[in-house]
Amino acid sequence: MAEVLITGASGLVGSRLVVRMRERHSVHGTYHAHRPDFLGHPDGRMHRVDVRETAALVALADRLRPEVVIHCAANTNVDACESIPEEARRANVAPVAALAAWVARRGARLVLMSTDYVFDGTDPPYEVDRKPNPLCVYSQTKAEAEACLKGVPGALVARSTVIYGADFGHMKRNFATWLIEELENARRVRVVEDQWSTPTMSQMIAEFVDRAVERRLEGVVHAVASECLSRFAFAHRIAARFKLDPSLISPIRTAELRQPARRPTRPCLSMERSEAALGLKAWTISESLDRLDRERASARAGALSPWW
Repeated sequence: MAEVLITGASGLVGSRLVVRMRERHSVHGTYHAHRPDFLGHPDGRMHRVDVRETAALVALADRLRPEVVIHCAANTNVDACESIPEEARRANVAPVAALAAWVARRGARLVLMSTDYVFDGTDPPYEVDRKPNPLCVYSQTKAEAEACLKGVPGALVARSTVIYGADFGHMKRNFATWLIEELENARRVRVVEDQWSTPTMSQMIAEFVDRAVERRLEGVVHAVASECLSRFAFAHRIAARFKLDPSLISPIRTAELRQPARRPTRPCLSMERSEAALGLKAWTISESLDRLDRERASARAGALSPWW
């Protein structure tokens, strides 16, 4: 059993990691504005910390002395990051630099959740050793955060993208649950057809990161589903799986959205080396949506529970 600290425990990935890892480890979690009561985590093991306040974050680590830190907390609002780059770096880079220095001093291990957006999307698929080429401020902050781990013994970057899962009361919506709700209410939606990715369910990410910690992997690992497809095609897969009306989904081009931040069009991640390193197979979209259906049933019951 190891002492584990998971930042961002109220989020999609952090919450699933808490549930998965607490069966074998002593797990603490952090949250900022939204206490994840849906986790049913023991009293005294959820800590309210703004990770941008790095002194408070380091003080918590000093008190808990975790052997493993899994850093999920981040500002993932791509357009907001573009508007206020200083705040983006305060949220996405400074905490990672502080944690990297802390684990190096203490001989602990650090896992950083990162993103496919560190790539420019012009030459997919991207393997773990490809050089990042970020296109916007959010992407730059995640690439800078990854760079903080270079030379830190035992450090691991885990990249994923378009993360989705059932809503147990999370503050932020995710694409799949948003789309299902819109279609269930017969509302028309526009979905980009020229942005491709490897959308991944949060449960799968938790499984892969847990295995990476177990195997003491270092460097970079990818944790994404096995298929790369456009957001528009993914929307149609969701509609088909949940027996919703696909005619409500209209395609739109990225340029029409006039978003402040530039997005990579095809930052599809390869899983070949990561599957070999982890000894796991990436889930297909169909498998993932089947599990989403089961997890949504658990959400209606009101408690995030083990799924393995």
